[in-house]
Amino acid sequence: MLVLALLALPVQRSRAAPVEIPLAARVRVLPQTLSGTWEIAWDDRRVAMDASSAALLRYQTIPVPGAWQLNGAPRHGFAWYRVRFSIDPSLAPVSLAVRCQQIRDSDEVFLDGVLVGRTGRFPPDYDKGTLMSRVYPLPATLTTTPGPHVLLVHVYNAGPRAGGITGDVFIDSLHGSLMLRDRQEVPRLLLAAAIGALGLFSLFVYLRDRTELDFLYFFLFTAGFAVYVATWTSAWVDTRVPFSLLFRLNLGGNFALFGIFLLFFQHFFERPIRMRHGILLAVQIAGTLFCLVWPRVDDLYYTLPFCYLTIAVGGGEILYWLIRDARRQLPYARPVLAGTAIVMFAVLFDIGQDLGLFGDPVGDFRLLGPAFFAFSVIFLSVVADRFARLREAASTDPLTGLANRTVLFDRIELEIARGRRTSQPVALAILDLDFFKGFNDRFGHLIGDRMLIAASQALLDSIRDTDLAARYGGEEFVVLLPDAGRTESMLCLERIRLAIREARVPGGGEGATVSIGVAVFDPGVRGFVSVTALLRQADAALYAAKEQGR
Repeated sequence: MLVLALLALPVQRSRAAPVEIPLAARVRVLPQTLSGTWEIAWDDRRVAMDASSAALLRYQTIPVPGAWQLNGAPRHGFAWYRVRFSIDPSLAPVSLAVRCQQIRDSDEVFLDGVLVGRTGRFPPDYDKGTLMSRVYPLPATLTTTPGPHVLLVHVYNAGPRAGGITGDVFIDSLHGSLMLRDRQEVPRLLLAAAIGALGLFSLFVYLRDRTELDFLYFFLFTAGFAVYVATWTSAWVDTRVPFSLLFRLNLGGNFALFGIFLLFFQHFFERPIRMRHGILLAVQIAGTLFCLVWPRVDDLYYTLPFCYLTIAVGGGEILYWLIRDARRQLPYARPVLAGTAIVMFAVLFDIGQDLGLFGDPVGDFRLLGPAFFAFSVIFLSVVADRFARLREAASTDPLTGLANRTVLFDRIELEIARGRRTSQPVALAILDLDFFKGFNDRFGHLIGDRMLIAASQALLDSIRDTDLAARYGGEEFVVLLPDAGRTESMLCLERIRLAIREARVPGGGEGATVSIGVAVFDPGVRGFVSVTALLRQADAALYAAKEQGR
């Protein structure tokens, strides 16, 4: 009977006591790290789940930051992270935020069950937000509530790369969080803008001379690199640009940029495109297209080994030829070698960092951007020097260094026009070394060239900075003397005659003498004279001087 009575009593089912979440931190000063031991639970997505339902999952401890696959969970998909913390009442007036440098790949963040922010989107409309840093404002209605708070982070990792909360998590003021992000990302944006400006300069040069293909390649490289650097910033958070597109541009840029750099290098140093280069370029093109059009964005990680391999092979060949050219003292090889070596070192450093070899897989510190900016400055300085040399070669006589005929005719026309405008005279003299053919026959053409150089230097030493000395042809020279009438020009030309007579070169005997004919254009006497007429008058005066005796 007693047994039956006991069986008849109502059975009281025991309820599981709520699991006490350990307190990870007490937020008294800002910023306060929440990194350390968190809890994680797996979401199999068989049923729809929100923050309240996530409390029913079975959690286990896990270190944060770090990918969950590296902590005994070899799987991809959805997971819930949670951590418990308290906020000191003295921080009630402060607008707070939670910030994290990186979460792989998409996430939603809840504070006390209230959604406070998300980056990317979950399947089926998956948008990969790996490249974006997170700053989520926390509602004051929650942060000022006494007692502990629970931070839930719902993460989706598509694989194959490990995922989870891979950056340090902080509670900080909203202002401080945004300022810190700006300090990290504004330099990147300024760097992208500076590199893009250098590229626009190269494009302008190419549009002026379509034969300068190396400037076109350099523009494409700088434009692509500016976009590549910009994909690492969170400036896109408030735009409608899909984060997955930024990720595609980022990985595709690794392929495209090296292919363009290879073309630039081969063209700049006038090297042919060999079959091996064609293979490397084909891999770069295929990798770029794959990154842009392949449906599943996370499969792009599989292309990285091919990208790294082509960069290593192609970059090694570029460095080999640059070192060889530098030893042979080819023009510009050494500065380009220095710039390329800086870029290659930065590439290897960033690759190693991306693989976690230096303890910072998030990539807070990247070298490639500053390294490429340094390379761009070096390259443009080389280009400026090359342009200066080309301009000098196009405007000067290669033997004597004096102005050539093209510069001479332009300057004569300019000075005639200026003389008419200011009513100032212009003198023009033609000089001819006496019996120079006999000088060459007697001492040889090498000594004759040295005599021409010595005469040119004597001429330059005898004129003003505003005057122009040019080689007219053979042993003939022209001196243009602005603001000089007949009296002033005769004094100058006598000084030149004496200087050339005193010039000596080894093996050249007593040197050479010079005959001079001068013509003066005086706007007060006649209103106009052509360049040809002025030269003809000076030439006639030269012949008259020769007839009178040399």
